[in-house]
Amino acid sequence: MEFSINSTCNVPQDWLFPFCEEKVKWIREYWDSHYRCYVQEHAVDPDDTCSILIYLSEVESWCPLLEYRKRMREPITDRPRKEAYLKRNDYDLMAMMKPDHWRWMRQRIRRLWPGWIKGLESLMDRNHPVQHHWPKRIFLYMGSFANNPSWFKQAFTGAPLGELVQWSDLITALFILGHNIVLCTRREEVKNHLNIPKSKTCASKSRIDEYDLIFTDYVGITFFKHELGPNFSQYRCRLRILDSFGTEAEFNYKDSSKPALTKKRSTWGGENLHLRQFMTMFPHTPDNTFLGFVVEVAMDKVNPVKTEPGKKPIGLVYGKDARFWMFKEKYLEVLSKYLDLHGTVAGARVRTFVPSYVTNHRIMNGRDYQELLSKTKIYIGLGFPYDGPAPLEAIAHGSVFLNAKLDPPHSRENTAFFKEKPTSRKLTSQHPYAEKFIGKPYVYTIDINSTQEVEKTVQEILNSKVRPYIPYEWTPAGMLERVNALVNNQNFCDQSKKWLPVEELHVYVSKQGKSCSETCEEHGLLCESSFFNDINNLEAFKRHGIECLSSSTKDSLHAPSSSSVDKSCLLQKTSLIYSCSGSSPIYSRLCPCRDFKPQQVALCKKCT
Repeated sequence: MEFSINSTCNVPQDWLFPFCEEKVKWIREYWDSHYRCYVQEHAVDPDDTCSILIYLSEVESWCPLLEYRKRMREPITDRPRKEAYLKRNDYDLMAMMKPDHWRWMRQRIRRLWPGWIKGLESLMDRNHPVQHHWPKRIFLYMGSFANNPSWFKQAFTGAPLGELVQWSDLITALFILGHNIVLCTRREEVKNHLNIPKSKTCASKSRIDEYDLIFTDYVGITFFKHELGPNFSQYRCRLRILDSFGTEAEFNYKDSSKPALTKKRSTWGGENLHLRQFMTMFPHTPDNTFLGFVVEVAMDKVNPVKTEPGKKPIGLVYGKDARFWMFKEKYLEVLSKYLDLHGTVAGARVRTFVPSYVTNHRIMNGRDYQELLSKTKIYIGLGFPYDGPAPLEAIAHGSVFLNAKLDPPHSRENTAFFKEKPTSRKLTSQHPYAEKFIGKPYVYTIDINSTQEVEKTVQEILNSKVRPYIPYEWTPAGMLERVNALVNNQNFCDQSKKWLPVEELHVYVSKQGKSCSETCEEHGLLCESSFFNDINNLEAFKRHGIECLSSSTKDSLHAPSSSSVDKSCLLQKTSLIYSCSGSSPIYSRLCPCRDFKPQQVALCKKCT
């Protein structure tokens, strides 16, 4: 066996591979417990750091590839070399989605297809570089739906549609942008696409012809870890996790050899991925990546909603489950004085909780629902569900959204729904995005238990003329621009391909007790966690006028930061713990901020 190519290798300090040093130490100490795998199967020399690093970067993937080995793993010659071919016809996509379980998604994609193509053309008319990229091989595994296939059919009978909407729009965007996508909704098919190891106790060498990206969800990760076993690490940096409500650092990082960062617990989390690999429905968690979806609306919808003479304006209640209507009688009675109330409620409890004066359409198909929205003057929130796509659809049709204020804010501390979510977010309303990023005259965030406030608000709305409104980031063009930028630029496998550019970094020092999210927002900016590594050094403190009488490095949700007690400076030890939301009553944080495009918060102004 040959081990002597380079016996002077140093363990690389790469923030994208935070467990590299730990894994090297483990093999040095315990290699004999896996002798058959390490030595016999993969010819690892436990006394040679280079040999260990080759194994940990080319078999398992806990370390970056050694520079001199990269040339040996150039992309194979039969990979596409031409720029991506943008798709304007949905024929091939529909052929991929022939099985009946795709029916709801097929219908949505077909309804929105003209808007997608119009959005693509608008980008190209602006000379946007949307067509200048290599096609990537992308595997999409809908884990939750693979585990529960009946959810596909339940889309027609009242099941929550948020995740299906996002999956549909992600698939469409990737297809139009010319990427080579593979769709999977069956667990037994995964073995045909990923590198299943020959043994559950020994990793197989990673394949060069692998997928560039893998989109899945939390259920999908759990299944991958079970099926891939020791090969799972080969896919870690390529994973993108659709995660509606977001994941924060204290729930993501898990190291059994260290004390937990928090006493809070979650069914999900503990995946030790970079937080930007989690992709959310709304831009509510700056540590994560905002993926979003497209708001469905007719392209020519520009005029205010008109009410037929002699009739009350229509008020459509947001809540397909009759249980959402519980204890809302007084609120609905006030609204019924001014509005002809309608609902789309399914289930056996309709008669119990839905008042008789409400016209209930039960579950409607997509086109009929769009038609009802086009006649709706006020879209009525009940306080739940949270963060859904429906209010944005209503606003895009010209409705005004009554957004239920939540006081005290709802979080895992006081609301069962959030108990197991890997986030400590505090929601001040049913729809925080509508409250924060849209507001009046399209959104009124009110106390729905205050009869006086409800009456006053409804009267104000009925005396106004509000045109349809849709922020750019929710249009097909906005989603194509965003997905194009994220897929082509985000890279968690190679730090030499850094994005966002460091020129976009703006650093501010927080007040004690303030998070970086709050600090950046005070300056009209967003916290950008991908920049933390650029300021996690003593020089950054000095540049920003902070004197460090001493310094230390440890795992902390608020590092890099400085103490007001002893003027000490704290550096972050583990890159997975960088957090925009962390704060401390005695520490001031160094905060990495960036600007953002108007109505496209996922991208900085100079980012494409």
